[in-house]
Formats: sequence, structure tokens, C-alpha cells
Amino acid sequence: MKKRAVLCLLPLALLSARAQGAQGLSATLNLKLMHGGAIVQGRVTVPKSDDVVGVWSSIGRGRLMKCSPRCVVVDSLPVEGSLQLGADSGYRVVLGGRLTAGQKISLVLRLRGGLILNVTAPVMR
Repeated sequence: MKKRAVLCLLPLALLSARAQGAQGLSATLNLKLMHGGAIVQGRVTVPKSDDVVGVWSSIGRGRLMKCSPRCVVVDSLPVEGSLQLGADSGYRVVLGGRLTAGQKISLVLRLRGGLILNVTAPVMR
């Protein structure tokens, strides 16, 4: 009987450990309109070093770019605690599509460690 009780509680213990590992994961983002799309601006914060390996939205997949001095598309963006995104930073995420100022876009960021971050980002001029 004790063995059965322990086996029943094991999945709950694993789930709570997973949720605790996700503490400290946050992002404050917005989208700035550009020609033919938008650039993601803001900060992504993670509890430990990780990589952003994908960004998806309702208008399509975002392109991950490293800009120093020219921008090139890369497979991932390194996050050492926090990552600043935007036109003035070394890393950018660009979305193509038709957007209007004031619109809210849902973004899904996937990290190499398996964590997923959902963010709603307003579109700015």
C-alpha cells in the first residue's frame, strides 16, 4: 500500500520540481514597426544560462539575428541571465508580416533547456 501511495505522488513531485525550476523566467517585450514587419524590443530574463532557439507568433516564425557589425541569421541567441533585444543591441528577433500600431501579438519563446515562455507584446510605432 505504501509503495502504491509513493508511486502516485511521484509525478506530482516531478511536476513541482519543474515549476520551481521555471521561477525567474520572464520577459518584457514590445514590437517596433519596421518595413514589412517588426523588430522585438525588450529584455528576456532566465534563472540560469540558456539559449533562445525559437520565437513564434500568430504572424509566423521570428528570425534570430546576431548583429556585430552586420546582422546574420543564427540558430540560437545566448542568454546569460538576461538578454537585451532591439535595434540598438547585438541581438535581434525580426518578424515579417502586416502589423498595425496598438495591436497585441502573442509571442512564444523556446529555450534550449526545454522551457517555453509566452508573452503578449504590443506593437509600437
